Parts: sequence; C-alpha cells; structure tokens
Amino acid sequence: MPRSACSANPVFGLLVVLGLATGAWIASPPAAQADDAPAPIERDTEVSAQHFEDGEVAAEERRWSDAATSYWKSLESDLENYRAHVGYLRSALQAGDDRAQLATDYDRFVEEHPNRVAMKLHRARLDAPEARLEGLEKLAKSHAQDSNVHLEVGRALLALNQPKPAVAALTKALALKSGKRPDVLLLLAEAEHAAGSTAEAITRLDAAVRTDPLDFPARLVLARLQLAAGDAANSAKHATTVVEQRPSYLAAFLLKAEALSRVGTPEALGEARETLQNAYRASSEDNDVVIALADLTARDETEAMYKLAIKYYDEVLARDAESARAMYGKAWVLERMEKWDEAEQAYREVMSIMPSLAPAVNSVGFCLFKQGRVTEAQVQFKRALDMNKEYVTAMANLGATYDAQAKYGDAIDIYELILKMKGQGENMRALVNCAFDYEATGAFAKALKLLLKAHEVQPADANIVVWIGDNHYFQKKWKDAEKWYLQAIAMDEKSFFAWRGLGLALGQLKKWNDAVSALEKAREVKPDDLELLILLGDLYYSELDDPKTALDRYQEFVQRGGNDPDVNDAILEIKKELEGK
Repeated sequence: MPRSACSANPVFGLLVVLGLATGAWIASPPAAQADDAPAPIERDTEVSAQHFEDGEVAAEERRWSDAATSYWKSLESDLENYRAHVGYLRSALQAGDDRAQLATDYDRFVEEHPNRVAMKLHRARLDAPEARLEGLEKLAKSHAQDSNVHLEVGRALLALNQPKPAVAALTKALALKSGKRPDVLLLLAEAEHAAGSTAEAITRLDAAVRTDPLDFPARLVLARLQLAAGDAANSAKHATTVVEQRPSYLAAFLLKAEALSRVGTPEALGEARETLQNAYRASSEDNDVVIALADLTARDETEAMYKLAIKYYDEVLARDAESARAMYGKAWVLERMEKWDEAEQAYREVMSIMPSLAPAVNSVGFCLFKQGRVTEAQVQFKRALDMNKEYVTAMANLGATYDAQAKYGDAIDIYELILKMKGQGENMRALVNCAFDYEATGAFAKALKLLLKAHEVQPADANIVVWIGDNHYFQKKWKDAEKWYLQAIAMDEKSFFAWRGLGLALGQLKKWNDAVSALEKAREVKPDDLELLILLGDLYYSELDDPKTALDRYQEFVQRGGNDPDVNDAILEIKKELEGK
C-alpha cells in the first residue's frame, strides 16, 4: 500500500494491518513447495474489476494517491490481477512513494508466494531496466509459455531503447495469451512505433477499435501514433471519441487539443482552445493541462495572448518552481515579445535545472545574439554543439554569428556542413545563407547553384526568385536579371524588391522610361524608402529631363525625414532652374 495513500484511507495503509508481521498476506500461504504448482488464492474477480476501474478513472484524472488506493483494493479482492499490480506500482510511484520501500514490500510478496512467477515480475519492475533484464531473460527460458514473462522482457527492452527485440518479445507474449490482453497490445504498438513500424502499429490498433469501439485505451494510443505519423485530422477524431467515452481522461483532452492545433484551421484552433479550457476548468492544478493551455494561447502571437500565456506558466511555477517545461515556455514567449534580456535569464533558469539541455543553451545564445553580444552567443552555440554535434539549429546560428563578424569563409564551412548532413540537403536556411556568403566573397556561380536549388525546393517563393535576379544583376547579366525579376513580379506583384531590382536592371540597359515606371511601382509598395526616392529624383532629373517631378521626389525624401546635403543642394538648384523658366 502506498504511504501517500495512507492519509486518505489509513485502514489500507500499514503493513501490520495487512498481516505482514505475522506472515499473512490477504490469504495465508501454504508452506513453500518450490516444485509444485502454486496453491490457489481466494479471488473475487468482479469486485477486483470494479476497484480496478476506479483506479483507472483516478489515474486518468492524475489523482495518483486515489488511484494507488483503488488498485490496492483491487488486489485485496484478487491478488492475481496482473494489471492491478502494474497500475498500483505506477500510481504509487507517481504519488511519491519510496521505490526502495515498495521493493521491500514486494520482496515479501515473493517470499510469501515463491511459486508464483508473476510476483517476481512485479518485483522486477521496481528495478532499473538494465538490472532486471538479465533475470527476466532467464525466466523467459524457464517459463517459455508464460505470456507475462515475455511482456516484462519486452517492457524492459523498450525502456532500454531496444525496440526491435522488444517487438519480438511482445509479439510472443500476445501469441501466448488467449483472450483480450490490452496491456500487451498497447505496449507492442509502442514498440512497433519506436522500431519504425508505425504504420503496422496503426493498422493493429485500428483493427482493435473496429472490433471493440469501446476500447478507449487502444483508441487513444492509435490517435497518438496517427499524430506522430502526420495524420492530425484522424488523430483528432479518435481523441474526440475517447473524450466522449471518458470525459475525465486528461491525456485524451491534451491529445485532442494537440491534434486540432496541428490541423491548423481557424475552426480547429478554436476547438483546441475550447478543449483545453474545459480541461483547465476541471483540473486547473494539473501542470500538464495548464502548460498545454499556455502553449496554445501563445500561438495567437498577440501581446495580450502572450501576457495571458505567461500568467498560465507562472501558475505552474508557483506550484513547482523547478518546472523546466513551464520555464522554457515562459522564456519562449518572452523571446517572441523581443524581451531579449528577460528571455535570456529565463532560459538560463532552465539550464540551471537541466544543464545538458541543448535547446536551452542554444536559446540563450540566440537571445545574446539579438542583444548584439555576438561573441558570447558563439560560446553558447558551441556549447550546444558539444552536447549534440548534429544540432542543426545551433550550427546555423553559429554560422549567423560568423556572418555578423564578416567571417564569410567560416560561415560557409558551417552551412556546407549542414547541407551534407543526412536529410539536410534541402535546408533552406543553409542554402540561402550560404548563397549570400558566396556572393559576399564574389563566388557568384556557387551562389547561383545554391539559389537555384532553393528555388527547386520552394518554387512558389517569390523572394528566392528575386535573389536569383539579384545574383544575375551582381554579375552584370542585366537581361537575365530582368527575366527573373519579371518572374518574381508575376508571382507577387507587391514585391518591393522585385520592382526595384527590375528598375535597376532596366536602368543598366538604359531603358529609362521603363526603369522609372518599375521604380514607381516599387514606390507604391514602399513609399517611405528614402534611397528609392533619391534614385527616382536622380533619374527624373538626369535621364528624363523632368525637373519638376524630380523636385517632387527630392522634397518627398525630405518630408519623410531624409537628410542629405546633396539632396538639399539639388532642391535649391532645381527651384532656381524652374523659376528661371
């Protein structure tokens, strides 16, 4: 019985009450007979099943102490209820019970029932996976037909991140057990997913819920695996069904909201928010619920919603000052609010709790970079890469610091390394930044190759087309530049840089009227661009012999806050010229 549950219902709490001091355990065991079959134990499976269901409901609501109490009552009615033992140990540990004391209690179980393999399996779960696997594999040899032994072997292998042998063990456990065995089925699906066979796991679980539409545990795992496979719509449907079947299941609310948020439509996001608000109203002190609500609130990306998200994160931190997840979420919001120094400090607090968390280290570096502390940022990015040498975001950020220092060769080395990594050949940030750096060093052909690759990856991105036009412009290939700028304008007629680039290219071709027309289009898109106003004034005056319009553009430059002695001189000169006429 978990100590955490004693205050709620002390009659079930003390070992002496259970009779351990006198050698009794619910039913008095016979003398040990190692070679004989286990003696029968008195069982009331119906009562046990009801208490087990109470434990499941409490666990769904994260009431771990209540769950442990209910599972224990289930075991008092049926000591052989395997899943009740599993639920009891899980919930007792979640409620804060001491693992070593639980192990001592289960040692007594094994002592009192030496012929029952299941007791050894329950005791083994309290050991670390490495420590228990060897003993479990020995049991699997001596009890090759025991489904539970293979189940626990699979559980241990999965915990050791060995999913393929876990699949083999769990498949055997499923084959050996007649009738419904949801614990084996669900663990097998987890193992298949971890082994890269998510589609097989989804097929297996889909068949299970089609056979039994009320099998909500299988449906919830199905929804989670569908979400992992990118099928957010069906994931949301299944999670919604679980919520309808089990209105208190917090994990189902969280999964439904996550799936809906990934669907991404305004309607889905609204439903996701409503789902989490309902969960929050029911369980406002459940940290996972509050954090999920804060995360989704922050996605609105408005000042008001950012502040509300921080309020939710602070609620969690008031209960758990060392909640790294809440700290990280708060830091993320502060970063989006561009409160760089506050975000930096918040990320550092995450690092103080989880010093080896590379994303937090990277984020500290990013906040330093945004504050202009480039050298300090480099130190943090390098630290993150020491933790994970293939951390692409930190690599690209390090490249950005070299760009800021005009160390283009060092930056190019970083970006090229990213592009050579598995699965990163189409990394847009690396492709574009590397291209810009090659242009900065005069290697226009290499830059063009990268930009064309970026265009191939994202053919609908007008900005990339503009950059290709710029590349040709830098090489003084005016007609080629004109072609690319026109293509960008066809894709986005509001592209300031496409119109400006076209005007510059046409100017180089001495097509002055066309050049001015293009630049005026750019001015319509961005009327406050001061350099463009000077350029237009110069062209009207020098090339089109239109001093009046030139004066208008120069004066507009001044009215918009421009201050250039040459422009002031030109204004005076044109005014005299017009007065003389």
